Amino acid sequence: MNDLELYFKDLISKDRNKAQEAASYLVNNGDVKLFEMLVAKSDYLFDFIRNNIYKYIETAVSKDNYLNILKFFDVYSVYYDDLFASILSKHANQNLTEEIFKMLEKGTESQKIYAAKYFAYIPDTVALELLSKYAFSDNELLSYNSAEALGQMQDDISFDIALNTLASDDDFEKLKAVKFFNAYGRNYPLEAIFKAMKTSKMPENIAGQIPYMDSLLNLLSSEYMSDTLLVIDNILSGFGEILPLSDIFQFELFEVLEFLINNNKSENVNSSKIAEILLSAYSKFSMFCENQEYIFDESKDTKYEISSVLKLLQVQGEDFWKLQKNFVLNELKKSKDNIHSVLPVIVEYNLREAIPNLKLLLESADETIICEVLTALNSLNAVDGIDFDKIISEIKNPNIKAIIENIKPKL
Repeated sequence: MNDLELYFKDLISKDRNKAQEAASYLVNNGDVKLFEMLVAKSDYLFDFIRNNIYKYIETAVSKDNYLNILKFFDVYSVYYDDLFASILSKHANQNLTEEIFKMLEKGTESQKIYAAKYFAYIPDTVALELLSKYAFSDNELLSYNSAEALGQMQDDISFDIALNTLASDDDFEKLKAVKFFNAYGRNYPLEAIFKAMKTSKMPENIAGQIPYMDSLLNLLSSEYMSDTLLVIDNILSGFGEILPLSDIFQFELFEVLEFLINNNKSENVNSSKIAEILLSAYSKFSMFCENQEYIFDESKDTKYEISSVLKLLQVQGEDFWKLQKNFVLNELKKSKDNIHSVLPVIVEYNLREAIPNLKLLLESADETIICEVLTALNSLNAVDGIDFDKIISEIKNPNIKAIIENIKPKL
């Protein structure tokens, strides 16, 4: 075992004296190699060990050695940017701020990310122009820290730029704007963000940002309830694929679904949408728990929470789930607006009572709806009596036409 490995072993030791001595060595010598080892292994450390290391490093920093922290800016780690910014902010002076500004201006990507975080703690407007530029960078770490700093400066110009970007036709630019507001941390333009989600082809990604701005439970009890239901629907669609399962805690999915269950035991203005969400959740969480490959790499806490959500859904009685299915069927009679998310539920639960209403939707002028409805009817083995030749002759989109031709029964 070499010296670096010995120092690292001491750094994570249960012996506080050894750990503090190792942290003091790290800081006093600005040992970048040891810090590199710490960063490389940080993902595998328990939270309480990392938290202890933070305390040891903070204790080791003094007015005589704080500049050594800047040496670590060459090795970026999301675990240490807040710690370093917090430490340096306690020793902030004009010379330090100028040095970190130079890194923000001309440094490596790693140095720029750390530097942007510093200005979130020390909101000196000398960095305003550069932060405004970096806030919409393709580097998400740099853009997040820059937007966070701009939020601390309450910069209206970058806020307005992001607000206008929400209306962009480019879904990636739209998502950048939503992430900007998440990091900016104040005055969230929720109506504009909901609108951006509804018009995006990446609604799951946008929906996944919203619980970081405000609790879904709070939003469900506000004037934004119907929009929030759409957010939850999109989160469930992307959960485990686009959105990590560990986000179950940030999304408060157990509490959210419990709230929806308690509010959907009788018909209300949102009963069909809530029913669709609950049925989708039941299907998805059953899949997670029945197929261990989905949750194999997750923490014990995440696995337990997923299991708890499934149990919450399972203990609802047969009458409750029959009622939810009826609510979904009623949605087809009321509106076409929700058809894209209703169809998977109808197919998943084999709700054949929906077949007559689905066939009525084949009169729609929307070719995408026609295609999705035919796909659903095909899954339900209910394409008998449909005039495919007439439908195909009226379809203009060649891709949709090819899909429908493939669905058409072969003679």
